[in-house]
Amino acid sequence: MTEHGDDHIAKMNTTILLVDDDPAILDGVTDLLNIYGYQVIAVENGHRALEVMQSTPPNLVISDISMPSMDGYALFEAVRSNPEWVPIPFIFLTARGQLTDIRRGRRIGADGYLTKPFDPEELLSAVQGQIKRTQDIRVATYTDVEAMKQRLIAVFSHELRTPLTYIYGYVNLLRDQYPELGQDAIDEMLNGIQAGAERLYRLVEDLMLMVRIDSGVVEVEIALGQVNLPLGKIIEDISYEFGHKAKQRNVTLAYHVPEELKRMPVSLYIRDALKRLIDNAIKFSKQEGGSVDVTLSHADGKLTIAVSDDGIGIEPVQQDIIFESFQQANRDTLEQQGLGLGLTLARALVRLHSGEIALESQTGIGSTFTLILPTDRMNSLQ
Repeated sequence: MTEHGDDHIAKMNTTILLVDDDPAILDGVTDLLNIYGYQVIAVENGHRALEVMQSTPPNLVISDISMPSMDGYALFEAVRSNPEWVPIPFIFLTARGQLTDIRRGRRIGADGYLTKPFDPEELLSAVQGQIKRTQDIRVATYTDVEAMKQRLIAVFSHELRTPLTYIYGYVNLLRDQYPELGQDAIDEMLNGIQAGAERLYRLVEDLMLMVRIDSGVVEVEIALGQVNLPLGKIIEDISYEFGHKAKQRNVTLAYHVPEELKRMPVSLYIRDALKRLIDNAIKFSKQEGGSVDVTLSHADGKLTIAVSDDGIGIEPVQQDIIFESFQQANRDTLEQQGLGLGLTLARALVRLHSGEIALESQTGIGSTFTLILPTDRMNSLQ
């Protein structure tokens, strides 16, 4: 089929909702759009337009402003208040051509503002432009979703299959060969089963935390101030928890905490975010003899916690996406474990405390993730 034929079919599948209390405008605009292949549903008021949209969501809305019962502004707000209709382009076609009216239409977010008497070519151009823009967004969104689906399939299949393989394999060996196995072999298999189970546990915990954040549960808990500890205690706990891991990698883990900050109350969710940053720093520090420094300071009403390593660093192109869900820098080459949610969750938790995480990194030199929190939010936890 020719490109012209494809375009004609696309227009036949495009429905435009036209709203105006003037029968002459309804007839004239409908005839014009029909000539160019568009399907038009013409209604005389905003209430009728909303009824139509419930059963037949259009690809575009063209509406007058001055109408009885419900004017065009009220119709626009009603359309935009429905999440399913937000992507539908909305064009005003009205006799109200004062600059204040045009500015208001643009300010509230209308996709177009045309005045009567209108130029048919200008109207067609506006319609074609908005329809094309919507189609381009739909194609781009579909491409992004497909790419995300493929990435999720790859990540989940690896992250679920690998620990399950450990567990399943070792359990079968223990069941079939237990009488012939020595204690060292049994211990090795039990350690493998434990490692696989812990990996699955972390995966489930991260997914559950993401759900709790998205559902608003964590935000409520933070607002109630029911989950907090002194900062000194949090640092002490993290130091103990990660000390063994750092030692295994021959990494020096150092903390610099001013005495006056040790009693500052900090949410346990900030502890979670900080643990994720320190875990990453140890993981990506130098293989032998690396160092990770955690430095705390307080100035200008802000608490800053900088986690620095002298490891591989993060390439600039990776820095733009590293906080996105299911993303990991150089996952294929570094054989990383996890879903790629660590930094996503850390930033989400910090933002729930009105804070932010800043990143500075140089390839081959190291990275510094700086957690920045307003101290007035911290003091409100007391």
